[in-house]
Amino acid sequence: MEFLTTQNVSEVALMNQALANEGLRPLSDREIHLLGEGAWHFAFLLEKEQVVLRIPKKVAYEKEVHFQQKELTAEYAATKAFYQHANRAKEGVCPEFFTFFVQPELTYTLESYLGKSDILGDLTINQSRQYGREIGDFFLALESMESPYNGIGYLKCDQNGKLKGELDIDQKEFVMEETREYVEELNFLLASDYDFDKQRVEAVGRELISARSVSVEKITFTNQDTSPENLIFSEGGLKMLDPYPLLSPGVSLAANHVFNYHYLFPSFHNTLRYRKGNYLQSLPQLRANAEGFKEAYTVCSKGDNLHIEVFLKLVTMTYTHYQLINEKSLSREQVIRYGTKAQIEERFVHFLKQLEQFPQ
Repeated sequence: MEFLTTQNVSEVALMNQALANEGLRPLSDREIHLLGEGAWHFAFLLEKEQVVLRIPKKVAYEKEVHFQQKELTAEYAATKAFYQHANRAKEGVCPEFFTFFVQPELTYTLESYLGKSDILGDLTINQSRQYGREIGDFFLALESMESPYNGIGYLKCDQNGKLKGELDIDQKEFVMEETREYVEELNFLLASDYDFDKQRVEAVGRELISARSVSVEKITFTNQDTSPENLIFSEGGLKMLDPYPLLSPGVSLAANHVFNYHYLFPSFHNTLRYRKGNYLQSLPQLRANAEGFKEAYTVCSKGDNLHIEVFLKLVTMTYTHYQLINEKSLSREQVIRYGTKAQIEERFVHFLKQLEQFPQ
């Protein structure tokens, strides 16, 4: 493995530099266990200390990563902020301790260890549904809290080093502009040469989009990435780590979870990025999770708004696949994320069928 660093030192030496920086004792290589490997970081468990050390990779998506201090600082600061916010919404759902250090020679994060997770495919349907309910309850709790930051979108640091949303825009204007983009994407699909029930898709789309809430939903500090690899399923309840925090209308990100578990992850089973999750073999558990989420989240009469947003997620993912099909060539990162042209087209046709069957 290769770390993102300007130093020519061993992996253990670099890790021990991070530990020394935090006032922790040095460890031998036998005391440091590789916990996992994400797209951008290696994660190591320090068992006695019960903390996880994450170090960014030098190569991600088969491309060399260039050190960007401002972006990494904002990313880690946003993670820390979300952990604190999330734990106020539901105590202990995220690591209680989190710190980070960002320099060209040494970059890392250190956080509380949340424990082992049960394998998604080993869960019963009832367990999966219950975990989905827990996530739905958690998202509702986030929406009940005031946003700690101004703006909309992913977090960035302003000139004073404080976090804010990347978009300085009125919520109503943001939602209206986003809605116009969804309409354009749907129109592109309807104008394509692909054969599907365009009349029904157009009718359902017009009805749902026209009913989209513009001002009822408030901006929420929430998490875009609730994929199974970033959740801990355990007897102690659901835990969440490695978030992708942003400021967004809450129902939009609630729909993102439902869409991913019901539609996206099963269809991405053959990509290099997601195939290790065995999501096709865990289809019943994924669907049960999505159903449990909806049961918990819609107790406050949010069912119609959630239904609309799930449809819009399906529209935009179908449109993304349409764009990829029409690219002259795909980058290596696109192939890793989405698969080959043939796989993308097969998935695109599958999504068109899902649009045809989407309930009104």
